[in-house]
Amino acid sequence: MKEFGLTPKQVKFLRFLANFIDQNGYSPSYEEMKQLLNYRSKSRIHTLIHALKKRGYVRLLPYSWRSIMITPKGSKIGITRVPGK
Repeated sequence: MKEFGLTPKQVKFLRFLANFIDQNGYSPSYEEMKQLLNYRSKSRIHTLIHALKKRGYVRLLPYSWRSIMITPKGSKIGITRVPGK
C-alpha cells in the first residue's frame, strides 16, 4: 500500500530525515544516513533521496553540504518524536 504516493520505505526514510533535521537543525550526511539506517551502500540513500525529490517531498540546495530540506508537501507526513528528546 502506498501512503502519500510513496512506498513504505520512502515514507520511513522521509520520517527519518524529518526527525534528524528536527533534532539536529541540519540534514544528515550520506555516510550518517548509511550508518544510522544500517544500509551497505550510499547508492541506496541516493536513490531514496532522488525519488523523494522527484515527487516533491524534499529539495536539495545546490553546492551545499547537508543540503536536504523537507518541503511543505513532505512536512505533511509528520515527524515522529522520540519521547524525552
